[in-house]
Amino acid sequence: MRKILLKILLATFPIFIVLGVYFYNDPFKVLYHYDSYLQKDGIQYVVLNRDYISTETFLNNYPKYKYDSYIFGNSRSGYYSVAEWEKHIQSTRCYHFDASGEGLYGIERKINLLHERHVPIKNALIVFDQEAISVVNNKPDDDVILRKDPLLTGGSKLDFELANLQSFFDINFLKAYFSFLVTHKPDVSILNNIPTHYEVTTNELTYPAYEALIARNADSFYQSRAHVFYQRSPILQYAPHAIEKEQLALLTNIKRIFEENNTNYRIVISPLYNQVKIDPRDVQALDSLFGRRYVYDFSGINDITQNKYNYYENSHYRPLVAKQIMDSIYSAK
Repeated sequence: MRKILLKILLATFPIFIVLGVYFYNDPFKVLYHYDSYLQKDGIQYVVLNRDYISTETFLNNYPKYKYDSYIFGNSRSGYYSVAEWEKHIQSTRCYHFDASGEGLYGIERKINLLHERHVPIKNALIVFDQEAISVVNNKPDDDVILRKDPLLTGGSKLDFELANLQSFFDINFLKAYFSFLVTHKPDVSILNNIPTHYEVTTNELTYPAYEALIARNADSFYQSRAHVFYQRSPILQYAPHAIEKEQLALLTNIKRIFEENNTNYRIVISPLYNQVKIDPRDVQALDSLFGRRYVYDFSGINDITQNKYNYYENSHYRPLVAKQIMDSIYSAK
C-alpha cells in the first residue's frame, strides 16, 4: 500500500508543481487584484485577456477618476488616442473600454454595465467593422484571451477561472512558459515579445516600438513585412449583410442608453486593409437608427486603404489614421 501511495505521489507531483506555479505567478492575471494589470513600459510576455483588463480596471479606477467618455471597439479602437480625442470633446475624463476581438455584443454589454451603474456617458466613440457588427452572443471562445468578463455577461466566475486554468495546462503553452521562466527567451509563436506603453488611468495601450521602427527606416519596416501586405482586388468587394434582428436589438439598446444619457456619440466603420466595403444595407440601418450625421463609413477602396503605409500589418491601421478619422468626423457639419 505504501508503494502504491508513493507511486501516486510521484506521478502527481509534477501536477502540483504546475498548479503551484499557476497560483503563485498568476500568469493570466485573473486570480488576484492588481492596481495595474500591465506595466507602464515593457513587454507583457503572456498575452492577457483585454476584455477582463478593461472591465476590471474600469471598476478599480472609476471611483477615483469618474470617467464620463468612452472609446469602444476591438483592438483597432486602441489606436484612437485619448489625447487626440480630447481635442474634439468637452471632457478630459476618458477611458478606453476596448477588447481583443470585440464584437457588437461586448460593446453593448459594456455600455449596459455603465448604464446599470448610473455612470454618465457624456461622449462615446464606437469603432466598428463588419466582423464586429456580426457578433451577437457570448459563445465561449477556445482562446481564453477573447472571453468576456463574467461580470458583463452574468456568467459563472468559476467557469471563467477554470477555463483559464485549463488553458494554462495546454502542453504547448506549458512548454513555452516554463522554457521562458528558465531561459528568459520567449517562444514568439506562443508568447509576446513586442514592447508596449500603458496608461492605467485611461486604459490606453500603445505600441511605440512600431512607430520608432517606421521613423527610423520606413522602407525597411515595410520591406520586411512585404509578405503581409498581399495584393488586393481592384474591383470593389462587399461584405455579407450583417445587421439582422439580433444585431438590431443590441444596437437599439445602445441608442436608447445614449438618448437617456444625452450622449455625444460617433460611429466609425474602420478602413481595413482588405478594402472590403460594408454592406450598404448595414450602413443604412446604422444611419436610420443613430442618424446619418453620426455614422462614418471608411471601409472599401479609398485614399486611406490604398496606402499600405497607413498600416502596421493587414489588420491594424496606425494612430495617424485614427487621428485623421477623428479630425474628419468631428469637423463634419
